[in-house]
Amino acid sequence: MMIKKCITVLLICLTPSLGLGQDQKTSQVLNQEQQTKIDYFNNAIGIGLDYSPISLKLYLFIFDWIGKPYRFGGESKKGIDCSALARELYNKVFQAHIPRSSNQQYSYVNVIHKNEIQTGDLIFFKIKSKSITHVGVYIGDSKFIQASNEGVNIASLHDYYWNKYYFRAGRLNKM
Repeated sequence: MMIKKCITVLLICLTPSLGLGQDQKTSQVLNQEQQTKIDYFNNAIGIGLDYSPISLKLYLFIFDWIGKPYRFGGESKKGIDCSALARELYNKVFQAHIPRSSNQQYSYVNVIHKNEIQTGDLIFFKIKSKSITHVGVYIGDSKFIQASNEGVNIASLHDYYWNKYYFRAGRLNKM
């Protein structure tokens, strides 16, 4: 928990100098100091994001939501479910609006092969069901952010459970 607090404070201090308020098209190439900071965050989280302002927005989102409780139908930091988390991430990080439910979200994507998944793609699962019951957002290195019974956390597609129930991945048409 102490590491999360230190990284959060560091991110808050760095936010103005990293151009996180700019959209992706207008932001400048990151300098060496900023790349070093991203390397640090990649090591702290255990993923390898690229050196872009979008990656930094994603880190800020992850640190803001990690550990928040799960609540079916929830849409706030007091409790959130998987599809609301995906919608919130898309809104805050990518400035894209997606539907509320995982089934509706699936209808908004172009299905991609598992080996083509990139940061920001939606990952859909059918857990003991014939319909989609869970969604996460891919963040790199076979990991995705999700809201499950354990709360908001980072899981791995290599985990037996998630690999067993993996259905498909998809990318928004406009990303």
